[in-house]
Amino acid sequence: MDDDYEKFEGVISREEFERKVNEKIKEFQGLLTREGAISILASELGVTLSQPKDVSITISDIKEGMTNIDIVGKIARISEVKQFVRRTTGTTGKILSLELADETGTIRVALWDDDADAASTLNAGDTIEVVSAYAKKGLNNSLELSLSRKGTVKRSDAEVDVPVKGPEHVEIASLAENMYNVTLVGVVAGVSDVREYERSGRSFKVCSLFLRDNTGQVRVSLWNKHAERTRSLSMGDVVRFVGCHTKMGLNGVEVQTNSYTQFETNPDIDGLSLPTIDADVQLSELSTDNQFFSVRGVVTQVYEPRSFFRDDGTEVMVGSLEIEDGTGSCKVTLWEEKAEILSTLAPGTSLCLEGCRAREGLDGLEISIGRTGRVTPSIPDEVNQDVPAEGLARVVEAKDGALKVASTHGRFTLLTDDEFEAGTLVRYAGTVDGTQVSASSVTRSDEHYPSLDELTSPPRHAIEAVGAGRLVSIAGLVRAATKVREDCILLRVDDGTGTITGYCSDGVDEGREYAFIGRTIDNGVGVEFVSQDLQPIDAEREAYRLLEEFGEYD
Repeated sequence: MDDDYEKFEGVISREEFERKVNEKIKEFQGLLTREGAISILASELGVTLSQPKDVSITISDIKEGMTNIDIVGKIARISEVKQFVRRTTGTTGKILSLELADETGTIRVALWDDDADAASTLNAGDTIEVVSAYAKKGLNNSLELSLSRKGTVKRSDAEVDVPVKGPEHVEIASLAENMYNVTLVGVVAGVSDVREYERSGRSFKVCSLFLRDNTGQVRVSLWNKHAERTRSLSMGDVVRFVGCHTKMGLNGVEVQTNSYTQFETNPDIDGLSLPTIDADVQLSELSTDNQFFSVRGVVTQVYEPRSFFRDDGTEVMVGSLEIEDGTGSCKVTLWEEKAEILSTLAPGTSLCLEGCRAREGLDGLEISIGRTGRVTPSIPDEVNQDVPAEGLARVVEAKDGALKVASTHGRFTLLTDDEFEAGTLVRYAGTVDGTQVSASSVTRSDEHYPSLDELTSPPRHAIEAVGAGRLVSIAGLVRAATKVREDCILLRVDDGTGTITGYCSDGVDEGREYAFIGRTIDNGVGVEFVSQDLQPIDAEREAYRLLEEFGEYD
């Protein structure tokens, strides 16, 4: 402590020195060591700690406490710019880190605020010169460089004979507690759902996945932006993490990522050999040898979830359903938060189950899915189909240089100066942009096609009697509505005669009645529908409609 203050004696008091050092550490939310805080303070106060002249050296020469360092090297790795809030001032700060390499070794360089923004255009493989830096102990007590107030980072034409290649990855069986800067490559054996929570007024996202290589399997925790990326991962995908660390978890060593970790999906790695994952296992081939596999099937029965208490007093929710896939059927048990999805499912819903384990149950072989599994509806291809770039449609109305039209694919807009009366059948061609078609041609047609009434007011069908491959109107109570993708909501609709699974892009409220117009589809076991239009049901208007339908209202 006395040695720390020695260079500042006569500039500020010891008490002021300690206060400012502690403020610096708090300002950077623990990302700065005491030595680093002292170096920054010295730069601000014009205090020279050591080496008054700039020194051009190699990485192996760098020692803790050195200042005014000039060094040339090649970027081996570089992170994205990360934002954070300084606790003392509430202002936003930025940090970017890169790994600098030369012929003698590597070292981390931390860049802050404007320097971080300036370095964001750099890439791995670029040769750079770091000017007027100081050395300190940083994260994990490793030596790193930071810029002084007059420091800069700039591209250099110097020759640095260092091949930039991906760091060697560690085999899973070789992982041990408290390893840092680990590179890990493996195949995804299971992915949990992304969970969101709040702490100290901030929102966080977290997800776990199981990664497997030829030597073993390990759990990996991902946070925020990395957790969000797992939504697009599937079992069997290959991933590489660069810059993660290990810790001891409840069931052995686990891997933790952070905002500096590089996360690559299906990287091109020469000579890579990884185990295969059982993807889309057929139910007829299922055995207890299948662990961490995926399966697709259609729901045939849904059971109410129930709760029970473990010996330690914690409450656990468990539920089940039955599925079939054309080759066989099987019971599926869902544990904890996975059981919550049961309220959104109806017989006939197509599902993709990931992270499954097969086990012997009371009634034979069954599938079990826990926290690290995933249950997602298999969205029909019809949901993903764009408006056709050419085809037939009937005009609903002409307005403001556009035609509102209806077809068997739904309603959309033709951008054209041509005008036609409502009900006119037209053949069009053009360029699609969402639900609009910039028409290059629109001509009248006399081909056979459903009438405007059939397209905009198709016959109302009871759910129990609805068939596949029809344009229908279905009215019922939305029992459940779950967003399964940004542009897709999974519905469970009940009209008193039965329930049906549907898909729509518009927002709906659970517990409210709607009239849907859509096309029914056959998923191989049951019927689902894809909504093209929906309207909330007004009870009074619905009563008048029924009276008119039965000829009792004039």
